[in-house]
Amino acid sequence: MIQKHLSRGFVKLLILLVLASAISCIPQRKLRYMQEVEESQIDTTKAAEIDNTYRLKPNDEVYIQVYSVDPKTYLFFNRGGDKNANYMNNEVGLYLNSYTIKDSGYVQLPVIGKIQIAGLTLQEARDTVESRLKTYLTEVSVVLKLSGFKITLIGEVKRPGRYTAYVSRLNIFEALALAGDMTSYGNRQKVMIIRKNNGKEDIITLNLLDKNIVQSEYYFLLPNDVIYVESLNAKTWGFEQFPYVLILSTITTFIALMSLIRTI
Repeated sequence: MIQKHLSRGFVKLLILLVLASAISCIPQRKLRYMQEVEESQIDTTKAAEIDNTYRLKPNDEVYIQVYSVDPKTYLFFNRGGDKNANYMNNEVGLYLNSYTIKDSGYVQLPVIGKIQIAGLTLQEARDTVESRLKTYLTEVSVVLKLSGFKITLIGEVKRPGRYTAYVSRLNIFEALALAGDMTSYGNRQKVMIIRKNNGKEDIITLNLLDKNIVQSEYYFLLPNDVIYVESLNAKTWGFEQFPYVLILSTITTFIALMSLIRTI
């Protein structure tokens, strides 16, 4: 009688383990990005146009390099001059030789002073700086670009944190790659972009399983965006750390106990 009761308990335990395993498994259809994509369906024209119209904001960091026919003159406007030329080729040098746009929207260059560039595109800002420099230099040209593309990734990514990418533009997949991609429990249908716009925080939700994501105006990120990856229900219910080892150990002990009972 005892043996029969224990056998029923063993069967129930096995059923419970199977159900828990089934619930905790993440279906592949929830993990594959851009499902059912065909090359002919991908059109990034719209996203690229949005990217080219980015307007500078306070706290953006811009790299400004001045060139002219007279090296002795234009080196005065370039931080470090020739002696730090090699140093400027690395990330630290790029940061040290960049200008932070103040809250009032300006950068301050030697001699010429404050130049208002917040609200301008990169091309407009370059033209503005170049125009001011022509007062002091002849045949002047200016290189102006973002010195660092800063983003923050939190939630279900493998390495949450704040990252700086030294590129002119960054899409959502490249951003996730910086953090080692999502974990298996990241909800690829609910990836939120938190973006500051005119003093307010906008929240945009992206579905990365959608094959048309590359056509979204939010496919390319903006500097200082925050990306939050929501958790799937499997983790919310606590199955991420399901005690499989404990369950299997219990089953092994149970089998040994049953064998012992049969011998009595």
